[in-house]
Amino acid sequence: MQLPLPLTSDEPVPRFVRHRRARRYILRVLDDGSLRVTLPRWGSKREAQRFVDASRAWIAEQQARRCLGPRVVPANVPVLRRRAKAELPPQLLGLAEIHGITVHRVTVRDQRSRWGSCSRRGSIALNWRLVLVPDFVREYVMLHELMHRHELNHSPRFWRLVAAACPRLVEARRWLRTEGHALF
Repeated sequence: MQLPLPLTSDEPVPRFVRHRRARRYILRVLDDGSLRVTLPRWGSKREAQRFVDASRAWIAEQQARRCLGPRVVPANVPVLRRRAKAELPPQLLGLAEIHGITVHRVTVRDQRSRWGSCSRRGSIALNWRLVLVPDFVREYVMLHELMHRHELNHSPRFWRLVAAACPRLVEARRWLRTEGHALF
């Protein structure tokens, strides 16, 4: 459902989507420059519109970023995906063993916006694009997901665990923020 908005012709009209598990309003600038606003179950479109209006500067910055340069498109995606399936699980399991963490299952997926995820049951999913990032960034993402086996949230305690396990945490996060979006 879309809410008619009084926007100028050059501003994109947001698409509002309600998600039952969302805990907050989420604003995304998609590849084509359009906006998608996710509303939590309890959220209102009026409040979502206020959120969009308050975020105009951020939206303009994100749209400008998308216009800066061409996206990185790997030459041979099927080969890279096979390489990721062969290399990433053993690397993750090796790190898990070093840190004494049990992992029940490792999968490699084509996630559209995440580098990895960890379930309560101990399944870790990694994005195949991790084969395209520097080693220290890949190690950070894997350690991040492994630390979720101890703390399944992003609390200060979780970040202390990650910092203790990953000496290049700050540098890796900076790389993901500045360079990582080009790989999606």
